[in-house]
This record gives sequence, structure tokens and C-alpha cells, in this order.
Amino acid sequence: MAAIVTLVMEPREKTGKGENGRIRRAGYTPCIIYGPEIKENIKGKVNTREIEKILAGHWETTRLNIKLPDGSEELCIIREAQRHPISDLPLHIDFLHLVRGRKITVNIPVEVTGRENSQGIKDGGVLEFTHELEVETLPMSIPDVITVDVSALNIGDAIHVKDIQLPENVEILSDPEEVVAIVVTSRGVEDAEPEEEATAAADVEVVAKGKAAKEGEDTEEKK
Repeated sequence: MAAIVTLVMEPREKTGKGENGRIRRAGYTPCIIYGPEIKENIKGKVNTREIEKILAGHWETTRLNIKLPDGSEELCIIREAQRHPISDLPLHIDFLHLVRGRKITVNIPVEVTGRENSQGIKDGGVLEFTHELEVETLPMSIPDVITVDVSALNIGDAIHVKDIQLPENVEILSDPEEVVAIVVTSRGVEDAEPEEEATAAADVEVVAKGKAAKEGEDTEEKK
């Protein structure tokens, strides 16, 4: 589990499109903190470079110790990160306040290991897997990733939600029978089989024609 990252939130008295534009040009990103125990959303701004460092990693599971303008500190995670459609720069960040002892739902990235040892992949199979799973967990138990080992998979084998070992206080909310990872037959392998069958059929046809021709010759000789 990753360490808690400290982030400083500075005050933001004014709101609106024009003000937010000025904040961004000054090197900051507008943000708010909300949560079940936050009576009124806390508005502020954070350093854009610092928030970009966090967004470059597994930001959905990164716990943040946010220092507020009044000197207090709150434990949060990023619940939503709005980005510019072209530049990809952060436009606005929503922080969710975490309450110790109260469970939350969060999407956890899936990390696949063991590809190099999977016999199914060696045989030409293609690995398909879910890239994230929604879990319910306590704030101090949020895992960085959910690791799925596919080394034992042959073509047609699958790993289901019920097969995944999770840390204490972490529960996947998906159906236990849902497939998380599977090795399927590649299209190239499927396409090769009809070609082989077609070749075999052609060989039979050629042999049949040859036999018919031979029988025709024998008939002519008998006449």
C-alpha cells in the first residue's frame, strides 16, 4: 500500500469561468472537497504541477493528506479529475473526504502478472482482462492495485471474481462468477483451421479426379 501523499490547498474566494481561467494561468487548478461529514463544500486551488504528478499514477487509489487554508488537515482521495480535451491539463479536481472507519466504494486498477508463463498465451492464445474493479473498503485499506496471476491459464481457461485473493476489509462488488481474465483462441489460429480443411478437401478432389481419369483410360482400353 502506497504512502499517503501530502498536498497543500490554497484559498479560492471567487468562482466562475473567468476566475477559474485566471487561476489556471497562474499555475493552479480549482478544486473542492466534499463528503458525508463536510457540511459545505470546501473550495480552493492546488498547484497544477503537484496534482499532475498524482494524476500520472494510480490516482484513483492514492490517499491524500490535504492541508487546508485554515491550518487543518483532511484525508481525501480524488473522486473526479476533469481534463482539457486537447491539452489533457487538469481543469478541476473533486476530492472526497475520507472518514476513518467508514467504508467507501472505489475503482481499483487490475494488474496482470505471469503472462510469460501462460501456456495458453505461448500456444497463440490472446489474453483478455478487466482493467479495473469496483470495491468496497475502509479508507486505510485501499489497495493500490488488484493483482491477477494468469500463469496457470491454458486456452479457454478463465479467472473469476471469486478466485481473487483480496486484502482484509476489501470486497469486490461485482458478481462472483464474473470473468476477470481469460485466454481465448486468436483469430489467426481459428482462420488456420478452415484453410487446412480446405487443403485436405482439395487433395481429396484431386485424387478423385485422378482416379476417375484412370478408370476412364481403363474403360477405353477394354473397348
